[in-house]
Amino acid sequence: MAAPVAGFVQLPTDSGNTGKKIRTQTRVIGADTVHEHHFVPISVRKIDGLYYVVSSVLATVAAADNGTTAARLGWLEMPVGGSKRGRLRKVTVEWALGAAVGADATVMFSPITAARFTFTGTASGALITPAKRHPSDATNSANLRTASTGMTVLLAGVAMRNGLVPFIDFATAAGWAPTVRGDCAWNPGTEDEYLDFGPGEGIVFYQADAGNTTYRSIVNLAWDEYDNA
Repeated sequence: MAAPVAGFVQLPTDSGNTGKKIRTQTRVIGADTVHEHHFVPISVRKIDGLYYVVSSVLATVAAADNGTTAARLGWLEMPVGGSKRGRLRKVTVEWALGAAVGADATVMFSPITAARFTFTGTASGALITPAKRHPSDATNSANLRTASTGMTVLLAGVAMRNGLVPFIDFATAAGWAPTVRGDCAWNPGTEDEYLDFGPGEGIVFYQADAGNTTYRSIVNLAWDEYDNA
């Protein structure tokens, strides 16, 4: 198939046109200067702000969290009765051994599971303050809370993000363990894949499996908010 050939369509003179203006950019193609449409990709939503959170070093627990009253990072909740909606844009989880182990660490588990939840009530648990993308961004409406105090939480459906820590296999029952680090990310390519949540909804980050307590985790996440009034 032959390669495309540059061309253009000649419009009537616009010297007397007082209507709306369309932004273009010019380019020289051969002997002609042509106008090209100037596209600026933007979200279909009017984004009020983008927010980032990094956790402290999170301990692993031997017994699994239930996600309703116990969680590793906490509950990202949009207050009931609000007009904003949030969209989870990105989550990364890093994990490593927090101490040398003296025997095989063969428990396979997910250090952080992310799942939807709905709730009633007014959240009052301790807050993790997010960083704004820009100082002019609106103050966040959604809140990341380390306790579900004030909320009656109902997990809503299956997990949307998970991962496994590696196990350590020694030749003998005791030995020295090097630091083992892993990373698991959820990073959608388009905004159609963002996880959307509204008033009375949220996302909980919890340890869904019994774990090896020698592991430690750090969670980084980002969400945006838009007006849905």
